Amino acid sequence: MSSPKRFKFPGMTSTKPSDSPSKVPFIVRFYDGEIQAKDAHGRTQEDMLAWSWDILERKHNYIQMLFPLPEGSPYNWEAPIIDREIMDAFRSRHDLQGRLRLSFEKMLDFYGFQVAPQAGKDETTKEESEAHNDSKKPASSTVESSTATEAKKDEVAEIKDNNTGTDDNKSTSPSNASPAQSGYSIVRAAHWRISFRNWAVRFDHNHLRITRILRCLRILGLQTECEAFFKVLKDVFDDPSFNISERTMNYWTRAVTRPLYIAPDDERIEWLKKWEEEQEDAAKAGNEEQAKEL
Repeated sequence: MSSPKRFKFPGMTSTKPSDSPSKVPFIVRFYDGEIQAKDAHGRTQEDMLAWSWDILERKHNYIQMLFPLPEGSPYNWEAPIIDREIMDAFRSRHDLQGRLRLSFEKMLDFYGFQVAPQAGKDETTKEESEAHNDSKKPASSTVESSTATEAKKDEVAEIKDNNTGTDDNKSTSPSNASPAQSGYSIVRAAHWRISFRNWAVRFDHNHLRITRILRCLRILGLQTECEAFFKVLKDVFDDPSFNISERTMNYWTRAVTRPLYIAPDDERIEWLKKWEEEQEDAAKAGNEEQAKEL
């Protein structure tokens, strides 16, 4: 089902994999630490990771760069679109996933969360993540320009328009392995009271951003991070101190529990459906081989 709120343009995706640098998809070059490609506004991932909370709140054309989707965006026509080649690249390259994880942890900090310390966590990875989260934070993170306010109204309206009803296409759980089983978890950071004022409300444009982040993490292979984020978001939703709408929670749930090929707004991505069918067939074949060996 096609969504009228999303746009795709010729040339936004790569159709034939190639080792030629000029043919490597933009989002792969953007996330490649050796290349650090710039977006249409001349910004690299490093630039965005250095932004203050105020900038993260006011700007509305970066979230699609940090967390691309197979669907287009009505708010950023230059936003990259994930195709099979891009998904395969991220799922097969730990360096790309590591850079994506930095973007995720930047937004966690913005929303008032942090990754819980883990015993035996690699110190090099930890120091790299912390270095990118040391950007200066303004005294107030809720000041917005009139332009940003109008953008927020438009984005919140999309939540109200799309996020209705129940979902008959979702599975009963995100996956068989919970964040707790993996040892990875997300908790509220020391500054959560300040950050929560900005988004832990009934409707807010950040709710759409969070939906995008959850879906992007799943598609590009950071399933554990996605599930841990969803869990802590549900904890906030269940907290009587806050009033996040059930519609918003339903949208987040769709992003995490539906088959990957079905977007939260019901758009179907055929190449993702084919990929999921391939995964199911491979798993079935593997189970049959194991059964023969018993």
